[in-house]
Amino acid sequence: MKQKNRPLYYVLFFLNVLIWGSSWASVRFLLENYAQAFDGAKPFYIAGLRYLLAGVLIFPVALHQLKKITLTKKDYLSILYYGLFLIALSNALVFWSQQFLPSSLCSIIFSLYPVMVLILSVLLLQEEKAGLLKIAGTLISFMGVFILFFDPVILQARVSSIAFFTMVFSVVFAALPSVLVRKNSIHLNVFVLNSLGMLLGGILLLLTSFFVESPLHVPSDFRFWLVLGYLSVFASCYTLIAFFWLMRHVQLTKLSLSAYLTPIVSLIIGVLFYSESLNAQSYIGMILIFLGIFIIDYLKYRRYIHVGRDALFPH
Repeated sequence: MKQKNRPLYYVLFFLNVLIWGSSWASVRFLLENYAQAFDGAKPFYIAGLRYLLAGVLIFPVALHQLKKITLTKKDYLSILYYGLFLIALSNALVFWSQQFLPSSLCSIIFSLYPVMVLILSVLLLQEEKAGLLKIAGTLISFMGVFILFFDPVILQARVSSIAFFTMVFSVVFAALPSVLVRKNSIHLNVFVLNSLGMLLGGILLLLTSFFVESPLHVPSDFRFWLVLGYLSVFASCYTLIAFFWLMRHVQLTKLSLSAYLTPIVSLIIGVLFYSESLNAQSYIGMILIFLGIFIIDYLKYRRYIHVGRDALFPH
């Protein structure tokens, strides 16, 4: 990290965390706004609009990159995996679940993402090994999920219990393309992958909505389109560009802190704008999930601390 650019790095990092954290409450707003206007939310329709718009916005950059490269069969497969699993299936489950669960709780569950990536990497990538710390961290994280599920607020309504499990499966579908892309097309341009994946996923979501959520309506409320634009432009496009730019200049260990900070921002926004409340059991579950993620990445953090200590106190 260059000293003169350090303030810029911190601003971009915390801006990303703020946008990611606020995206959960933004999805809740869209669902509730549409439901009030048309007597029922259309989660697949709203998710499809978000990602179709985001894919269109990034497409000019992707098109410029496509002139420089030739896509292979594995690249096309990676785009298919990304669009089908992450954009379509994962977001269909996320948007549907947020009708019945607090946005902050959904964010906490989704923080399992690095744990799911680890599990799938061990299962699908031969070079990934599960050491003792990774196994312990995974078990602790799932202990946190177990505690979250047995919250009386979740158990009192059958639909909330179902929504809890659909959120967990949304994390699986989000993590799967990360592993498959790494296996098949690790050098595929990020703008090409995201633009084509978002376009594919957005179209699949809208097609699904047409068959299962009809009749569909075009909202007239300016606030709906303002928040949808915020999700598409900032939460889907800007954060993507900023994150991959930061990856070139900031240690991944520092960037991984977003896994802890994003749910906290989501929790604060949920409390301030929607009066969401989590009981002690939910906080215990959240802490266990965070602890598990920390243990999984402990060796990375330890190496970073040693490098920093040696830089400050050279022998």
